Amino acid sequence: MGVRRAVETTLDVIQKEDTGVSTFGPLIHNPQVLNLLGERGVKILKDIPEKESGTVIIRAHGVPPVHKEQLQRAGATIKDATCPHVVKVQVIIKKYFKQGYGTVIIGDRNHAEVEGLMGFAGSLGRVVSNREDVKNLDLHAPYIIVSQTTQDETIFAELSSMVLERIPGGKVFNTICDATHKRQEEVRSLCNEVEAMVVVGGKSSANTKRLAEIAEGRGCPVFLVETEDELDLAALSKYECVGVTAGASTPTWMIGRVVRILEAMPSKGEGKLRQFGSKLLWLLLATNIYVSIAGGALTYTAGRLQNIVPRASHFLISFLYLFAMHNLNRFTDRKVQKFNDPLRALFYEKYRWPLLIISALSLAFALTLVFEHGLKPFLLLTGMSIFGIFYSVQVIPGSLVAYIKVRGLKEIPGSKTFFVAVAWAFITTLIPAWSDAHKPDLMTLAVLFFILLLVFVRNALFDVFEVQGDRIVGKETLPVCIGEQRTLFILRIIMGLLVVLLLLMPLLGLMSEVGFWLLPGILYIIGLTQMYCKGRISQGLRMEFWLETVFYLLAGLTWLSVLLNP
Repeated sequence: MGVRRAVETTLDVIQKEDTGVSTFGPLIHNPQVLNLLGERGVKILKDIPEKESGTVIIRAHGVPPVHKEQLQRAGATIKDATCPHVVKVQVIIKKYFKQGYGTVIIGDRNHAEVEGLMGFAGSLGRVVSNREDVKNLDLHAPYIIVSQTTQDETIFAELSSMVLERIPGGKVFNTICDATHKRQEEVRSLCNEVEAMVVVGGKSSANTKRLAEIAEGRGCPVFLVETEDELDLAALSKYECVGVTAGASTPTWMIGRVVRILEAMPSKGEGKLRQFGSKLLWLLLATNIYVSIAGGALTYTAGRLQNIVPRASHFLISFLYLFAMHNLNRFTDRKVQKFNDPLRALFYEKYRWPLLIISALSLAFALTLVFEHGLKPFLLLTGMSIFGIFYSVQVIPGSLVAYIKVRGLKEIPGSKTFFVAVAWAFITTLIPAWSDAHKPDLMTLAVLFFILLLVFVRNALFDVFEVQGDRIVGKETLPVCIGEQRTLFILRIIMGLLVVLLLLMPLLGLMSEVGFWLLPGILYIIGLTQMYCKGRISQGLRMEFWLETVFYLLAGLTWLSVLLNP
């Protein structure tokens, strides 16, 4: 939580201030994140300058109070991103220092957090890192014992007991944060279930190294990596089940990248048929074929909801258009893909021209097919295609950019989530309605509204999964703008509204009775969202597959309703 808060605080400052943003010391112990922040103009101050006019962000580990005062005197605007758990330790030390108590800090002597805490303890502070430090401890009662927030529980218990035995009368405060404690316990438990452990995190991160030490202590082979590029794939392929954990400074997108690489690897006991199935599924998702078929399936559902008999051409138009636009948009989002899904990014880089050519031909074929259905569907699809192609282009004149702060439609916060939903709704609802030779009526509008909300939920959930990568590159999706929890709250309201619509609209004549049959599909999305929120399913290939599968489920329920009620 503290690390996430520090990074998000920095990203918020960057969003408001184009220049003059720096951190006092490395913000967190993760070189990849620091490099990315550096690319966005964030500098690292190693020393306190005589004059500083910009915003200086206090690192997650905290700093001695005297450093904060010196920065303020230099003229800097201070933004404190100290982890709240560290602040709690600072408050304890400060309180007892005023009462004349000394402080024993059990932690790594040269760690940034410990150095910051020593600033509050003053001349009465002592650091204990090992048993030898306890033997040489020079301290008089009264005193308190606190811990570096990322210290190992076992080491803290052992060293604090030794200090109390040697110098009785001290007060012990176990200030190891809950997240650290929980993660260490989970590693101990996980080692009993796996054959090897991958620990993801910065090599200079004390708590990351501690997780590796705990796993090694349990007799588990450990692979400590900063990025997916450091994975020893040959060695890992010898195992059937591998565990993954990560240090406190490791962002979700970095963990996700490692997990995706591991998921794509064949395990020792995996049969050839299963390997083929896994590779085929990955290819269908990577090329957007799976989601494009899902769009075609949604066209069938939308048609039946309007009492329209679907045609094969309706499916093909939706499939071809969505295949073309999703692939074209992938190329404009390559920077984000690099963080959220490196395998897919490499795939797009390798097969760039074949995918671009096939996508262009698919779009041309879709326009040819829709032309046979009339002028209105053709103009609609043409307009949508032009809009989709120019969505990522900087079309706003430079003279207006200074006033509206955006250079193109893509830069409007949360716009892609909405515009993609509109495109899906139009292609799956309006085109079949127009090609069926009747004007869109209230039923068409009602179905269009339902489909728009449904696809909006799908898009926004993907934005939630990829929020950290989006924030790092400055992509302003809905979760980035208003936060993950608020986004999920809004999505729960929309999902509840979808249930109500399916119950009411058939009764009001605004939707065919097929709507009643679709309720399990909406409950499926609600259940999937709850499983994600409770940590029972995580971001990755499987989550993407299960989320896209909702449209296949809805099509299956639609077919079943038609079969039983011809």
